[in-house]
Amino acid sequence: MKNHRLYPIVCFLISLLFATTLTGCLTSRQTASTLAKVASDNCVIDSSGTSGYVFHPIDLQMGSPDDSLLRHRYGERGLRMAQAVGLTPLLIRITRLEQQQNPDQPASNEYLAIRQKITDQLQLASFDIATAVALVDCDSKRAALTATLLTRQENSREKRMTISAITTGALTALMVGFLKLGDHDDAGEWTGIGGGLAEASLGITSLLQKPPKADYRHLRNPLRDIWMPPTTSTVFPPLVWYYLNKPKSAGTPSVIKGLRSRWDILVSLNADAKRTRKSSRKEVDYFGDGDLYTAEDLTVRSTMLGQLATELQLMNNDLTILLNEIVRPSRK
Repeated sequence: MKNHRLYPIVCFLISLLFATTLTGCLTSRQTASTLAKVASDNCVIDSSGTSGYVFHPIDLQMGSPDDSLLRHRYGERGLRMAQAVGLTPLLIRITRLEQQQNPDQPASNEYLAIRQKITDQLQLASFDIATAVALVDCDSKRAALTATLLTRQENSREKRMTISAITTGALTALMVGFLKLGDHDDAGEWTGIGGGLAEASLGITSLLQKPPKADYRHLRNPLRDIWMPPTTSTVFPPLVWYYLNKPKSAGTPSVIKGLRSRWDILVSLNADAKRTRKSSRKEVDYFGDGDLYTAEDLTVRSTMLGQLATELQLMNNDLTILLNEIVRPSRK
């Protein structure tokens, strides 16, 4: 008889666990659909019309007369940007014209024509930089948004499990109380055991849950060209690629080497954390065509992209320095 009284109680607790699991599955499917849309690569930026396909970076020969001429007129950062934009031949011509012309006389037509061409190329260069920044910034924001949705999914799952455990415990306590008031002590004890098992099952299930992942694709991966630099980049315009490969000043590493050293720390720390949790877990391929990312992995990727975007935006500062040096009066 006692066993017959226990059956409805056990059935109720099993039903509660089943309902919780079913609700969680339905919610996970809806979230997975949303994640698939957000994680899809929609950063389609056409760089076929960038100025890099019109002109190319030109290096100065160190110690040459042209090098000495320009270094007397322009600073190191301005010259670095001029070489990236491919302006050095025009700067040599205009600097020589400045030395020949009389400051009291109007500028010659040749001088004005060269100045106009330089201005046009600087404007095209700013568009190149903006294109590169837009590509990196888009991928960074996409990674951050996907990470936010994954975190919300994980938080929602934990909250659901917590509420289920609290509800199970409260209902178990009520049923035990009612059974004991009706002098069904044995049934009450069994109900308490069943409720405890249900709560323990929910707790263990919550602990064993793995972080949710998203299939995150990045076929045109800006991080890949920085991590494994090709001779010619298919992601960045030529002047941007030149800038990234050159030292900012004498005795300093290039932008690419600086970024790689910082990213190596980020990836190593991330890998060590994973090995602490589970050594057999596959590492995320940040520099490939895509992978299954957790929120933590996407945060690391977004951080790397953010650092790259900052370096690209700093190019505008060098562009401004060059422009100021061009328009300032020539020193005789």
